[in-house]
Amino acid sequence: MPEDDSVAPEALHDKHPKWMGTFPYPYMNGVLHLGHAFSVSKIEFAAGWERLQGKRALFPFGFHVTGMPIKAAADKIARELEMFGPEFAVPEETELEIQPSELSVDTTPKAGGNFRGKKSKVAAKTGNKKYQFQIMQDQGMSNAEIAKFADAEHWLQYYPPIAIDDLKAMGCKIDWRRTFLTTDHNPYYDSFAQWQFNRLRDMDKIKFGKRYTIWSAKDGQPCMDHDRQSGEGVDVQKYTCIKMQVLNWSQAAQAVIADILELKGKKVFMVAATLRPETMYGQTNCFVGTKLTYGFFQSSMSDEVYVITERAARNMAFQGLSPANGQVVQLGTISGQDIVGTKVNAPLSHYTDGVFMLPMDNVLATKGTGVVTSVPSDSPDDFATLRDLKKKAGFYGIQPEWVAGFEPVPVISTPAYGEMTAPALCEELKINSQKDRDQLAAAKDIAYKEGFYNGIMSVGEFQGQTVQEAKPRVHEQLLASGDGFAYAEPEGLVMSRSGDACVVALCDQWYFDYGEASWKALAEECLAAMDTYSEDTRHQFELTLDWLKQRACARTYGLGSKVPWDSNYLIESLSDSTIYMSYYTVAHLLHRSLDGSVTGPLGIMPADMDDAAWDYVLLGKELPAGHTKAQELDVLRRSYLYWYPVDIRSSGRDLIQNHLTFSIYNHTAMFPKSEWPRSVRVNGHLMLNGEKMSKSTGNTLSLRESCDRYGADATRLTLADSGDGIEDANFEEVMANAAVLNLYTLMEWITEAQKALQQLEISPEQAVKVGDIALRPTSSPLTTVDKIFNAEMDALTLASGADYKKTMYRDALKNGLYEFIKSREWYVNITAHTGMHPELLRKYITRQVIQLCPITPHWAEHIWKTVINNPDSIMDARWPTDLPSDPDY
Repeated sequence: MPEDDSVAPEALHDKHPKWMGTFPYPYMNGVLHLGHAFSVSKIEFAAGWERLQGKRALFPFGFHVTGMPIKAAADKIARELEMFGPEFAVPEETELEIQPSELSVDTTPKAGGNFRGKKSKVAAKTGNKKYQFQIMQDQGMSNAEIAKFADAEHWLQYYPPIAIDDLKAMGCKIDWRRTFLTTDHNPYYDSFAQWQFNRLRDMDKIKFGKRYTIWSAKDGQPCMDHDRQSGEGVDVQKYTCIKMQVLNWSQAAQAVIADILELKGKKVFMVAATLRPETMYGQTNCFVGTKLTYGFFQSSMSDEVYVITERAARNMAFQGLSPANGQVVQLGTISGQDIVGTKVNAPLSHYTDGVFMLPMDNVLATKGTGVVTSVPSDSPDDFATLRDLKKKAGFYGIQPEWVAGFEPVPVISTPAYGEMTAPALCEELKINSQKDRDQLAAAKDIAYKEGFYNGIMSVGEFQGQTVQEAKPRVHEQLLASGDGFAYAEPEGLVMSRSGDACVVALCDQWYFDYGEASWKALAEECLAAMDTYSEDTRHQFELTLDWLKQRACARTYGLGSKVPWDSNYLIESLSDSTIYMSYYTVAHLLHRSLDGSVTGPLGIMPADMDDAAWDYVLLGKELPAGHTKAQELDVLRRSYLYWYPVDIRSSGRDLIQNHLTFSIYNHTAMFPKSEWPRSVRVNGHLMLNGEKMSKSTGNTLSLRESCDRYGADATRLTLADSGDGIEDANFEEVMANAAVLNLYTLMEWITEAQKALQQLEISPEQAVKVGDIALRPTSSPLTTVDKIFNAEMDALTLASGADYKKTMYRDALKNGLYEFIKSREWYVNITAHTGMHPELLRKYITRQVIQLCPITPHWAEHIWKTVINNPDSIMDARWPTDLPSDPDY
């Protein structure tokens, strides 16, 4: 911040323009790789450009250690030391098994304590390495060093300094005075995280209650995006489960249940999960997968048993639908084939005497309960399958009477397809059987959208209402009558970092009320005012705002700051990182070490930064009278007002669906509009040599390895040349090698040109030739060729400046390096006999160095000071101010 007390804070920006860019702090469970460097480079290049504009450019950088990955990995090392000893001697065929009890925490989880599922090998995003110690051996660590990582604290001491050294090696313009670690390991940041939670709770943005969340039974806590080995972005899918009581078992099923004594005296229900409860009036039958195995599972009601898949039973165990929370009680098993022919009661169905269980080809055990309701009037899949069964009863092994007389029943009327949407679509798309999967997928999509958006109920208590009105009412009706219940499961497979296949749990938890109407409106307003640099990025944000709803913000296991009003919980890793960019504005004044152990220049102690202090510094609220640090806090307030808001935040596109959108929400809640983020820039993933970076294939490159192999500037230039859009980019090592040569060749040419210019200064009225550099006398007039070259330099400089402003660095290289060199080569060749004009050569050299400065600062500094003998650093140079609005050709 400028030390200029003569200027009022509100006028400071006019005298000293500022720019602040940030990158989401990386997680410190390993070294930085080129993917990190790619996103970092976007802010790094922007900082260089803004300095050329004469602004005070701030690029701060912190380190994230909140959450469970570090703690889970430390626990793995501890367990492996117990199993294999300090030398990690692994017996043959040994599998590492971790039970939930081995992932114990200081506080008791609210759910999950009784669950014991199948054991699984610990797996992670580590290629084919089975154990944590093997991953670390691959990093060149000794066994003695690896043993230290059994203590989570050691991770925090080991990796951040390495990351700092690697980023320094890359030449990043980072203000390292402002760096920090998250969690209570840094008491200053801890007070900041707790303050923001208190304020968000005061505003009713944080609430407590039962809600569905992705849950790891092994870890005994919610499994948020950053806790996942796989399945990032997978959310909760909610269903209505339909209880269809068995009226008559098939002959095959009777033989099976005769041996299951626990079923005697109990009501057995086939339980189907549906997304369309409003269509239940049209059930003609129910489907099972003949190759699937189903279980008889005891429900929460002592006299009721559910026939579902084991996966569904595991989810239900955490939703109050089993005898005890987290407990799965399986009484027996039965194959889908044996169920076929069983007659069940279908709630709300037109066929009140019951419907039959029938076979279907594509019933999945990984979705729903494995039991599928059939409504052929509105589901193309159901219509096609029922039609197949009617045509070829013998082929499918069913009795004709199980399908005879069961015809589609009108349920929903739509403008496009009338009351028989599914039959109409099957005819329109020429669907002949249930095996026409592509056409059926298209028909399903059309049928659902037409029914939901334009459908009117034709039957039932809600006849005449729109489907959108009736859907929740039918759901509630089924729950009230006891014929159904609410159920949820993950949309897809989610694996925790501890190797657990996650479920959905209904549990008490603290959560952000994202999606609440008034808050969502503010987030949409913020997004509308932000520069996203591409419409694809804006569209992804809009989609996220459409679906994002309540989200857990606390956990019980891992590292973090404690929830201030409930010390049983820790603040979740994506929840302490939403407005921390504001912390950068004052961090250097509070402390001068990662963990806050070295007090900052103002002598402010952690205890001084209570909620009232943060209220004043970041929100401008009045300090309590007599506050002991009022004068020092004034300095913090002035720094905050100077640097905030963030001018640009750069990130990978995968963070749109969580961190970046959470940040928008929480900024709109905490700060006035003038301090909302101004822009966000996202990039795709970085491939290496045209292939996905992967440890298992060996196709990976760390930031340090690249800088050691190619040098910092060649690495930076190749990152800039890798791509700028939201699509995946590609770092080609061939290009990095070429960059080394190209920069050296350009340096040698400029060095030779500078020698020629220096020789001309001795005899300015004589032509000079040094190597391939031929110069005319200084006083010679500009020729047409000279003017063309001069105009071309202006045009390319204008173009590269526009590219830098748009953060399109590949284009900036194209115009500011490759085309600039091509233009120079044309000029050199065409003036080979007459010589170049020395003033144009000086202009070329200066323009070339300045245009490359943001991307290759070390090269530029060497040319600027050592070759062309400027007294000041290239960091103090400015973008050319003599550029015309239009090049004069």
